[in-house]
This record gives sequence, C-alpha cells and structure tokens, in this order.
Amino acid sequence: MPGLIRNAILSRAAWLSKLMDPRRNIEQECGHPDSITVEEYKKMFIRGDVAARVVSLFPEETWCDDPEIYETEDETETEFETAWKVLTQKHPLFTYLQRADTLSGIGHFGVILLGVGDGQPLETPIAGIDEAGKMIGAPECELLYLRPFDESLVQIRDVQRDPSNPRYGQPTSYNVTFSDIVNGITSTPVITSMFGVHWSRVIHIADNRTNSEIYGSPRMERVLNRLLDLRKIAGGSGEMFWKGGFPGISLESHPSIQEEVEFDKEATKEQMEAYMNGLQRYIATVGMTANSLSVQVADPTPHVDLQLRLIATAMGVPWRVFIGSEAAQLASEQDSRSWNKRINRRRMDYINPFVLRPLIDRLIAIGVLPAPAEEGYQIDWQDMNSLSDIDKASVAEKESNALAKYVQGGVDALIPPFHYLTLVLGKTEEEADSIISAAEDQSKMVDGALAPPEPTPVQVVAGPNGKTPVGLPAGKVPAGLPAPKARGGF
Repeated sequence: MPGLIRNAILSRAAWLSKLMDPRRNIEQECGHPDSITVEEYKKMFIRGDVAARVVSLFPEETWCDDPEIYETEDETETEFETAWKVLTQKHPLFTYLQRADTLSGIGHFGVILLGVGDGQPLETPIAGIDEAGKMIGAPECELLYLRPFDESLVQIRDVQRDPSNPRYGQPTSYNVTFSDIVNGITSTPVITSMFGVHWSRVIHIADNRTNSEIYGSPRMERVLNRLLDLRKIAGGSGEMFWKGGFPGISLESHPSIQEEVEFDKEATKEQMEAYMNGLQRYIATVGMTANSLSVQVADPTPHVDLQLRLIATAMGVPWRVFIGSEAAQLASEQDSRSWNKRINRRRMDYINPFVLRPLIDRLIAIGVLPAPAEEGYQIDWQDMNSLSDIDKASVAEKESNALAKYVQGGVDALIPPFHYLTLVLGKTEEEADSIISAAEDQSKMVDGALAPPEPTPVQVVAGPNGKTPVGLPAGKVPAGLPAPKARGGF
C-alpha cells in the first residue's frame, strides 16, 4: 500500500515537472531524489537539525500541557478517576503518547505496543475484545509497559478483508522489531528480535491522513526538497570557510628574472608546511615574493533564512515559532493566537479521537481501567489562548485606567454605566449589574461602615397630660390624642 501511494505521488510530480518546463527536469537538476525510503527519513530525523524540528514541532507544542481526564465534575472521585490517577502515577502515559506522536511523523505511521500481563504470546488477541473491536466479557488485566515504535521497526503483516467488519481495512497483525543499543557504545543495534503482534495489543497512530486510514504522510515529505537544499547551503558554508577562510599564499618570481630562477618544489613545500601547520612565522624565499590571496567567503545567512521561511510557510507555522521559543516571544499577537488556535484544533480533531480515546477505550476493554458511567469520560485541554497572570494584570490595569477616565470625564452623562460596561468593556449583563450594585453600596459607606439613614422629620404634640411634648414621625399620632397643630420641628 505505501508503495502504490508513493508511486502515484511520484508519477504526478513527474507529470507536473514536465508540464511546467518540458525542456528540463527540475528535480533532477537540483539533485532532489524521486523517492526516499522510511530508513532514509529516519536518518534525516536522527542526524538532521531542521529535519528533527519539522518532525517534533507539532507534538512538542501539542503536549506542552497534559489533558485532564475525568468522568464527572463532582469533587468526589469516581472509581474510573481513581484508577486513572493510579495508572498515570505508575506509567507516564502522556510522555509515551508524545514520543509515539513524534515517531509516527517520521514515516507513514507509528504504533504503541501495550505490554499486558495476561500470560499470552504477543501474537494472540487479548481477552475482552473480539475481532470487530467490541468489548466482550469482563477481563481484568494489568498494564506492564508501553513502548512506541516508528514505521522502520513495524511491518503490517495483514489487514481485515471482510467489508462487513467495522475494522475493514485496519491491520489485524504486525511484525514488530525490538532493536536496542547497549550502553550507547555503537550505532549498530546489539539486541534485535522480531515478534508477531496481534492488533488488540497495538494502538495504531497515523498523522496527516489523506486517502488512507492507516497510512499518513511523513512530516518531512512536503518540505523534503527544502531540507535537502538547506543541507547543501549549511554544509557548503562550512566547506567554504574551511577552504577560503584561511588566505592562500601565492609565490611569484619577478618577470625580469623569471628565466634565471630555479624552483625547488620540495624545499618550498617544506617551508610552506612549516609556516601553515607549525609555529614558524616566516617564509624564506630566494628570487620569489609571497603574496597573500584574498579571502573568498560569502555570508550564507540570506539563503538559509529563505529555506527556513519556505519550510515554515509549507508547514503553516509562524516564522518566529518555527525557529525557536526565544524568538517566538517577539511574535505578534495575531500570529500567536492563530498558532494556538491550530494547536487547539489538532488536539480536538486528531489527538482526542485518534490517539487518546483509542488508548483509553482499549485499556477499559481489557480491564486495566474500570468502565465509566453511561455518560462516559471527558478530555479537557487547557486553552492555549487563555490569559496568563501577566496578561490578566495588564488587562486589569487598562480597564481600571479606562474606568477612571470615564468617571473623571463625566462620560456617564452620554453613556450610562450599564451600557459602558457591556458595550465598551465587553462585560456580561450579570457582571455589569454586579459592578453597578457594588458601586451603589460603596457610595453609602462612610469610613468603612454603612452611613446612618437620613433623619426623619418629626412633629411635637401634647403628651397624655397635655404638657409633656412627644416627638413622633410626621403624620403619626398616638391613639387617643387629637391631631397636632402645626409647630416648628426639631
């Protein structure tokens, strides 16, 4: 299958190259290969600098924060949430998932092997899952280990060929090569062994899928030509400095005595080697002049920047984000928000449905995790566009300054406070009502306490004996007393 896809892509590329200019083959003249194997992709990832950045950029940004897996929002942990917490403490699942996400981008796919303590060979299915991928029975297995592999170490041995099966076209078995380097003393694997593995013990991961559900496009494929050109420029700049950075020396005889000079090649060579490779700082010549040649070194920076910008453009990554985190701090707010939006979209549309949920569902099916309630479990990521503490402080300062100018300038005569808070500052109606209510309460405070109520007007009336005055609120007359006559209040 990968060969058919690759041949179709190459034939289309050849057709396009002839269509653009039938007189020449641009790829051939630029030294770009027609095809590249998975092993060559892996070599570029291991030895390449920018190539490794191309492969690992999206996984690093995607997994910069761990998602939160939960069943309900209640404070009391459910059985599923407790089991998940214990499992993540025993196995760094998110670290393995990031590694698998990175490795799957080297080639067309990658896998995560689940080491389950069921006592069965790897080529046999795990109890709890049928061939259609449905849960059967109630097994209780223990997760012993996880191990990610890239495509160079995995071969799809067979696929589901029954069109009525929900897993139609999906792999049913793999050949997985375990290859480890001992003590890092050699680049040749010391421990190498191949095992047949049943699909139920594998989580299949493929990024950049197009026509196929099991094969994606390698992340370096789209920018391969630019990576090769960049390697030429970077390597050529080092070779250029090595050969042209140290000025050469030209030994010349005077034209008038050219016929009388006898050139001793061996003695001259000995003199030059002593000068260039040793500590001797003079050249003894007879009838000859030693002239220093000009340095022939050009600055490769513009050419390197051009290739990097083309790579970033093809990947859809802001320039400052692509070249590193320090320079990314200078990126515009629009670039940062667009990039964060793309990472959030990758989490929702790829990581959740094609990486996280298949792993969690498989762990539930084989009994590593208990089954959650009918509502299932939720996966929440931190919004990368949410404000940081510094951003919140900056926003609060600007809003406070705006409110101060609003009050001092008497703008409330033109725009009522409610409309200013909702239309200008973007507050919700509930927030605006709360702020206005708190301001009204604050205006009634005197030295931190509620101000006393305004005095109620009183009137003086004759007491029961007709002599003692009684102070009552205006209009209030005790029972049995005549209506008061108007008198001055106090």
